[in-house]
Amino acid sequence: VYFEGVDFKFYAKPYFLRLTLPGRVVENGIEQGSYDTDKGIFTIRLPKETPGQHFEGLNMLTALLAPRKSRTAKPLVEEIGASEVSEGGVEDEDEEFNWEIEQSPYEEASESALNPRYCYGFGNLRSGVFQRLQDELSDVIDVKDPDFTPAAERRQKRLAAELAKFDPDHYLADFFEDEAVEQVLKYNPWWTDIYSEMMA
Repeated sequence: VYFEGVDFKFYAKPYFLRLTLPGRVVENGIEQGSYDTDKGIFTIRLPKETPGQHFEGLNMLTALLAPRKSRTAKPLVEEIGASEVSEGGVEDEDEEFNWEIEQSPYEEASESALNPRYCYGFGNLRSGVFQRLQDELSDVIDVKDPDFTPAAERRQKRLAAELAKFDPDHYLADFFEDEAVEQVLKYNPWWTDIYSEMMA
């Protein structure tokens, strides 16, 4: 969490939120933050620079997401020529580079934007999940872009990945050193005797 003046920035992978507040906040030691794991909600309380000041438009998300307007207005008409290079031969750097990117609230993509869309999961009831979480799941899933890969192709890629990662030496040790496996196979759980008595 970063905040200074009217700027508020929050980052929790993979999310980044930048807000331009309608009033100024200050860091004075009474700011608080908490996270509700059940609901997945972050709550951050920041003290106002002027206590009791009313912040207009806090419910206007698009206005809060809009980048702060530049305070120096550029002239609409600019003379190009010798004035571009200063006496030392270096270009004037009176403008600071704007590093801010435009943010917009997340909106579900339309059906046409997701075509072709392939389903997966239990009963093939899910789709579009991996598209939103691709950055987070890159180390978890082996098939890249499962949202745009047909089921047959996903199966082929899965089998190829399993074959590439298969290590026969790992299982060969279990074949020759089978004492632990033999003990498990010979184990007789308590319910087998009860079941045998019930069936007799």
